Amino acid sequence: MSTQIPNIEDTRELLKKNQIGIVGVGETAQGKIPGKSSFHFLSEASKLAIEDAGIQKFDVDGVITAFSLVEETFMHCTTFADYIGINPKYFESVAIGGATAVWMTAAAAMAINSGQAEVVLCVRGDNTLSGISSAGMIALIREMCHGEFEYPFGLTTPGGYALMAQRYLYESKGKREHLHSVAVTMRQHAQLKENAMNKDDLSLDDIMNTRLLASPLTKFDCSIVSDGGAAFIVTTNAKAKELGLKKDPVYLHGMGQGFSHQYLTSCADLDQIYGAIEASGQKAFKTAGMTNKDVDLTFLYDCFTITTLLELEGLGIVPRGQAGAAALEGRLHKDADIPLNTHGGLLSQAHLGAMHHVVEAVLQLRGEAGQRQVKNPNTALVHGNGGIVSAHSTIILGNEPLS
Repeated sequence: MSTQIPNIEDTRELLKKNQIGIVGVGETAQGKIPGKSSFHFLSEASKLAIEDAGIQKFDVDGVITAFSLVEETFMHCTTFADYIGINPKYFESVAIGGATAVWMTAAAAMAINSGQAEVVLCVRGDNTLSGISSAGMIALIREMCHGEFEYPFGLTTPGGYALMAQRYLYESKGKREHLHSVAVTMRQHAQLKENAMNKDDLSLDDIMNTRLLASPLTKFDCSIVSDGGAAFIVTTNAKAKELGLKKDPVYLHGMGQGFSHQYLTSCADLDQIYGAIEASGQKAFKTAGMTNKDVDLTFLYDCFTITTLLELEGLGIVPRGQAGAAALEGRLHKDADIPLNTHGGLLSQAHLGAMHHVVEAVLQLRGEAGQRQVKNPNTALVHGNGGIVSAHSTIILGNEPLS
């Protein structure tokens, strides 16, 4: 029996052999939706994904959930399994902030590759907007800051991202418009998304004339808070055929993670952050046997506008120091050369981690994105970020099985 630790090549061979992919997606209404619990949204999103896949609830034998910011439970995944009425062979909760949804896909693939499950439901839902008070929201925005060495001195999560933005603009010789342009493009995309929360027109002048929340960030540079749910189903091509599914899977080609720091006081400079983003992306690219030049669509975590610029550069999609200029030139628009977050992202569609990023990637690759559809995409990269640009996860999806 071999004692060799599995490596990227082994992962690639397993993905090639098992042809793992996403066969169903679902997302609920988004916005302020009082009267529904987080488990209600979880169930509703799961039902939609199961129906989209064309399977039955009893076909699901694996469940991966995230967490709730409102209804905390020690055993979230099994609590939900009991709530929805399934008895999974495999269950897990992933909790790495905004990197969670992306890594759910990888976790499902690993569970399938190891024989733990065949059909895995990945789901997240919460009533964050209607279920958390103002005091609770303030408590949340200090969650990513050290309780002894950062928060007592005034640092909050928006403030931490603002410091990153200031440093980025200094090093790249950039300007506020570089950040704000990301928000403008996300709003343009959200206007084409059926369930987007924010659809009002938004111009660069609107943002420049808005008061600063944490310089250089305005409210438009910060992700929104919303109620809602989203889900997707992961299985193999063989299982999909056995179940008689009519749609081909959107295949998982690569996956990776990278870590920089937990607290901002542990982050030496932007190089440390770029290194973590690059590490996550490179693992995914190597597993897929691709480079960033092979990517047709990009879905990047956009909890703040600065996050998107750092990720574009860390993943090598845009040269370092040039992402802001690219955003200002309109290159992130769905009809330009770097189509990004065609659903409107966290800045305008809804905030449920990167769940909607994964769902939109699948819809685009299936050609089902309606007015938002990019012409003939074959591959998509999805990247999530947890903490203050701390923990990163990347997946690459494609229309064809990994070869």
